[in-house]
Amino acid sequence: MRNPATPSIDQLLVLLAVVETGSFTAAAKRLGRATSAISYAIDTLEAQLGLSVFERGTTRKPKLTRQGEAIVSEARAVAESIDTLRARVRGLIDELEPELSLVVDSVFPADRLVALLRDFHAKFPTVPVRLLVQPLGGVERAVRSGAAGIGVGNILHMDMTGFRHIDIAGVQMIPVAAPSHPLAAANTAAQPRARDFVQLVLSEQPSGEGRDYAVVSLNTWRVGDLTAKHRLILGGIGWGGMPEPMVRADIESGRLVRLNLRNWRGGEYLMTAVHKIDTPPGPAGRWLIERLVTLSTQAEGKNAQEAAKPARAGPRRAPQRKAARWRTRQPRQGRVRSGKRHLS
Repeated sequence: MRNPATPSIDQLLVLLAVVETGSFTAAAKRLGRATSAISYAIDTLEAQLGLSVFERGTTRKPKLTRQGEAIVSEARAVAESIDTLRARVRGLIDELEPELSLVVDSVFPADRLVALLRDFHAKFPTVPVRLLVQPLGGVERAVRSGAAGIGVGNILHMDMTGFRHIDIAGVQMIPVAAPSHPLAAANTAAQPRARDFVQLVLSEQPSGEGRDYAVVSLNTWRVGDLTAKHRLILGGIGWGGMPEPMVRADIESGRLVRLNLRNWRGGEYLMTAVHKIDTPPGPAGRWLIERLVTLSTQAEGKNAQEAAKPARAGPRRAPQRKAARWRTRQPRQGRVRSGKRHLS
């Protein structure tokens, strides 16, 4: 005796429809098919199993054989399992975000962002991502307005009222200038004062509309885009603080020089991930934040190494010193800190 073939789920569902409705015609109507298609499905099922499911020629109403009754019992169990599977799939679909919206500070390292989103796509290939890149206070505005569900930025530039935040590794900011700039060309002993030269400052507001942080020059140019600031520094127009990962290749190739300034040697731009308390992220968003923390932990070791590197001005190497760290406590009760829209 040959082994029976495995029936399809569709064949078992057709069998149950015939039994429950009492006829091939009624089953065809329920399933939206032709009666001939129902007959063909039952005939094929019997051929595959090698037995008769319905008695033939005894009555116009289909009557199950003893073997058919056993098959129907197993078919019902399969159908219940399919219904359970569908319910769980629907639950997963409903639970996953239809879209993950993320806003990051323009200072956030591009390599860390790429690694984060590459891993996210591998984990949630069906969840689309909407990515925004904003300077300074733009991160808070995007999250608070609902344009983004998760934000990654600096606590100095955000009011934490209504937000939950998770601290992550920051970014080392270092002062740099083009090799032709007087601050870069002079030796350490005869270095001119940084305050006497144009300092390029990342800012959202005109001068005088808020307190400046790490701004030492008497002559500042306000730039609203970090990439534009980078290009202006490369062009020798002024000096300024830049994220170390963004200018690392420029320093290694000699296009920029890391400065050893008397009154500002750089520091850590602390980063935090935020979302609104009343609209927490779903499983995909929670996974992204957890992965962000993991990647940031890995980055902390690199930041410590970069902070210990000596700065240099001109051909001489300055004595090795660790960069100062910008550490700011979370404002109590979500109070807004004044003057939070400038970054040297």
